[in-house]
Amino acid sequence: MTTIDAGAVEQSFRAALDRLVEQVKADRSILAAILCGSLSHDTVWARSDIDLVLVTVDDRKAEKDAGRSLNADGVNVHALLVPRSRFREMAEGSVGNSFVQSFLAKGRLLYTHDPTIAALCDRLREIGERDTQIQLLRAATGALPPVYKAHKWLLTRGDLHYTALWILYAATPLAKIEVMRRGLLADREVIPQALTLNPAFFRTIYTELLDAPKTRPGVQAALDAVDGYLAERASALFAPLLAHLREVGEARSCTELEDHFRRNFDVEGVTVACEYLSDQGLIGKASTPVRLTRTSTVQLQELAFYALD
Repeated sequence: MTTIDAGAVEQSFRAALDRLVEQVKADRSILAAILCGSLSHDTVWARSDIDLVLVTVDDRKAEKDAGRSLNADGVNVHALLVPRSRFREMAEGSVGNSFVQSFLAKGRLLYTHDPTIAALCDRLREIGERDTQIQLLRAATGALPPVYKAHKWLLTRGDLHYTALWILYAATPLAKIEVMRRGLLADREVIPQALTLNPAFFRTIYTELLDAPKTRPGVQAALDAVDGYLAERASALFAPLLAHLREVGEARSCTELEDHFRRNFDVEGVTVACEYLSDQGLIGKASTPVRLTRTSTVQLQELAFYALD
């Protein structure tokens, strides 16, 4: 597609959107329209669609967060219908830097009949420090399994291509870390974002792995770069986990840790994070007694971890 064609496509999309919004404005049960997705902040092409969030009046009988696929002069429009009370929950209660926040915060309020909705949109753009710490924990925890897989395949099989693939799987959570640590919102195109922020690192673990022939030194260099990146930032990335262990002041089993972070922060897989921190010498490894079932008569030892300071 040429530059002229791309410009023509975007112009046709915006014209279709303008006509659709004029129709929607006449529906007083729709309080606001928020343009999200590529048309709001990126580049569209012929097979793009328009993402539109429509805030509706509260209706107990209405389907929660219903979606509609609309046709606007031949352009596909994905319209998400969100009741006002639900939108307020999303703005006030959604975890900072979550996909929902990123999706909405990068959007553009097209119109509203309710000034409080404009204020809520502004609030969505705020990234709280505590929320960012939780998202960093989630991203770092998500990066560890593919990094371990990469180590395994390089060490046990010497398979350069499969090792490189696992490093590339880790590139997305690592890119989220890079973006969020700079106080920015991580969106769906987070790797290009991170490439502009830390080009040397992401060229090593992403671009060069894709473009260059796979050699043992090159793949090893990428894996070493990932290890160094995580180790250098470990105390900050896993701060909520370290703080929790310091606060409880004694060993906590993996079951207790998983339950705490799943229930309070919607973070899964903290056991692997604890194993990593233990390997880094940042926390201690221990065990606590456990019975496998309520009727078990045999007591075993469950893996547990504790703060060192």
